[in-house]
Amino acid sequence: MKQIRGRKKEKAKDNQRENLLYKQYAPYLYGVALRYTKSEADAQDVLQESFLIIFETMEQYDKRGTIQSWMARIVINQALKLNRKQLKVKYENYDDYEEIIADESIVQSDMYTHEVLLELIRDLPKGYQMVFNMCEIEGYSHDEVAKILDCSPTTCRSQLSKAKKMLRKKVNEFNESEKLN
Repeated sequence: MKQIRGRKKEKAKDNQRENLLYKQYAPYLYGVALRYTKSEADAQDVLQESFLIIFETMEQYDKRGTIQSWMARIVINQALKLNRKQLKVKYENYDDYEEIIADESIVQSDMYTHEVLLELIRDLPKGYQMVFNMCEIEGYSHDEVAKILDCSPTTCRSQLSKAKKMLRKKVNEFNESEKLN
């Protein structure tokens, strides 16, 4: 009987830890999921699935990086998995020739709200969106992104360049529409 009570107490402690972990990190991880999905419903699904994985594999966290970055990696992987299921994104392969890509970063102006920028990024084609998020927001290298997305580093750089160009155009269009209003 004592053994059963002991297991119940441990389960209650685990539930408390899980609830605290969820409350502390869910808002941040939801923001990560939103950047990789096209809808809030998809982001919520990714977040829910990610927390199930996090709770099941918590003992695998090796404490080399922060727990937040470990959990964000799980969220990103779940979002990529969902994206592959939904769209079966095919990347063009540009290994046959080399492109010179200018690295011009998008600069956030004070006039843009977080929501407007998030929406502009979420409107990018799925492949561009994933590469842009991983390189520019999450800080992954082209080689790391290429490995995760199973494409060449040249393709990754090309996708990023095209994403920046398209995002620049969207920002300019937004600026023009704001001037007219």
